[in-house]
Amino acid sequence: MKASPVLRFEFSPAQDPNLRNDGWGQGTLQVYGRPYWFFNSESDPQPVEWTWVDFLEHVAEMWGSLIAEQAYPFSWLDEATHPGELWKVADRRWAKMGGTVADQEEPLLVAFDRRHNLSAAWKGIGLPALTWFRVGETVWLCPEGGDPIRASFHECRSALLSFGNELADAYSASSNARVATAVSAWRGRGEVFRSHFPEIATGLSRDQLLSIQGGQNASGYWEFLSTSDWESGQVAEGELLAAARMTAGILDTASIGRVVRDIRRLGNRICGELDTLTAKTSAHVSSVQARFAFEAGYCAADFFKVSSSITNQKYVDIREVLGRLNVGLIDLDLGTNKIDAVAIWGTRGPYVVLNSVRKYAENEKRTRMTLAHELCHLLVDRKGGLPFCEVLGGQVDDFVERRASAFAAELLLPRESVEYDWRLWRDGFQNFLLMLGQVYGVSKSVACAQIHNCTVFAKLDQLAQDYVEKRLRIEGYTNPEAVRVVAGVV
Repeated sequence: MKASPVLRFEFSPAQDPNLRNDGWGQGTLQVYGRPYWFFNSESDPQPVEWTWVDFLEHVAEMWGSLIAEQAYPFSWLDEATHPGELWKVADRRWAKMGGTVADQEEPLLVAFDRRHNLSAAWKGIGLPALTWFRVGETVWLCPEGGDPIRASFHECRSALLSFGNELADAYSASSNARVATAVSAWRGRGEVFRSHFPEIATGLSRDQLLSIQGGQNASGYWEFLSTSDWESGQVAEGELLAAARMTAGILDTASIGRVVRDIRRLGNRICGELDTLTAKTSAHVSSVQARFAFEAGYCAADFFKVSSSITNQKYVDIREVLGRLNVGLIDLDLGTNKIDAVAIWGTRGPYVVLNSVRKYAENEKRTRMTLAHELCHLLVDRKGGLPFCEVLGGQVDDFVERRASAFAAELLLPRESVEYDWRLWRDGFQNFLLMLGQVYGVSKSVACAQIHNCTVFAKLDQLAQDYVEKRLRIEGYTNPEAVRVVAGVV
């Protein structure tokens, strides 16, 4: 049986000529085959009879943001595990910071919410909220009161595009000024999108972008692809805009420009084995349909170890692994200690750039985790989760970061190995941690995380369990929230 599409719009314009001229019609929105926007009851859903020109106006105005905006308005919102949690994170912050901060920040979050909430279109009726937020080749869809969904961006974009065209065609002959303006705005959305693309894609102001560009025109400096189709939304942001977006709010304008200039100097690399492993690993993780980010990360690590024949190694030489896959590994002074590393792919790379002035640069165990974390992005996210670039320490989707961290921990210290070593261990717990660190080349925090996530934790005495949990709290480990991952999306 064929799976239901993620989004399905059904619509018919009003039969009465006067009502149709004024933008009236009746329609529904289904999410995975279940009615989501409807009148009457869930047991007897009826089409929404209203001025559907409301929706056409909204998506025409917000087209660029729905297609290209991939950063929250504030970096502290990265605490949210998905876009449906933004207001919860904001309320928690404002309760601590006070009314003055809330008064300054709330209008920007309200504006962001309106850009990404499809139900904000409606005037005079209240339909359930549906937050849409793009992350690379995926899109978060957060239905009001339901589990968040990670779906194919291109599938959802196509559904929205087709429906916008359907509405515009239905109202194309209208003499109503508002309706005609909405149709015109929809048909002119591509040119508006193109003219504001760098600002939408990065979250930077036009003045900031001009400063970074240094006199060059936007399309040339940021390397817009000639194949970009602004009206359909088939637009690739590229690694330069991605890097600027992920460092916005973290670095000042001059430092963002420096990072971008460093990336511009890099060349392309041929990585046939990595490409093959990427295709296989992404397909495998998609087929499993992991509900949690950490499950997807563990799954990817297990598959990669078998596929790359490193299952019998206790100490994984991650630098050797990257070298064998022909991933460029370079050190650059990025002018800040807030960024640990940058993974780059697209027209350049793939590369992993280690920031030579990062915190704990001298700690090889942390560096090994950083490199393994970036390897996950190269294996899984080049074809799905992220577009062209990932900045460890920058603004990146929490789900893919959790997945990459779980991958790194499982690659360097498999839970199965922890369980096996514990069965043979005859010494105290603290010495067990020391042994894991020495043999596998991981930090105590990583060892504690893997112990906590396997059967060993339940076998520890209370003192050892308390130590593990305290260590994880100090390091900021939190329990991942359940999310629905659509087949084909990782």
